[in-house]
Amino acid sequence: MASSKLIAGLFLALALLVATTLQPSVASRSEPTSPSPAPSSSPSPYCISWFMAMTPCMDFLTDATVAAPSSGCCKGLQWVVDAAPMCLCYAKNGEIDNLMPANTDFTRVADLPSTCGVALPVEALSECETEPVPPLMPPSPPAA
Repeated sequence: MASSKLIAGLFLALALLVATTLQPSVASRSEPTSPSPAPSSSPSPYCISWFMAMTPCMDFLTDATVAAPSSGCCKGLQWVVDAAPMCLCYAKNGEIDNLMPANTDFTRVADLPSTCGVALPVEALSECETEPVPPLMPPSPPAA
């Protein structure tokens, strides 16, 4: 169970890094008090879109002076677990290890699900090898 917490936490940290680094126009918007669910008529096919709700966690995961994750962070984590649990497969499969930010506190990452009171989707994580996993990012546009 501890390894599942670490895996989910590592993926969370990656998603936060990608969300704040690769999509600055989205990440620089003011922090919402609670995540907005994806429209039910057209959910995003890319995991990075689901993880945008996790940006409130970045301070807690990278700054030791932040005592606890915000309620927005915990709500975002719960939302991702509920709405797109298969996206957590990127961490379980180790596909995101080289994208982790250098200043991430991995103890906090591993403890985030229990700190927030969010149960990890053990069933979904057990299907990572047998079920299709949504793409992390949209494909890069072709070079001109």
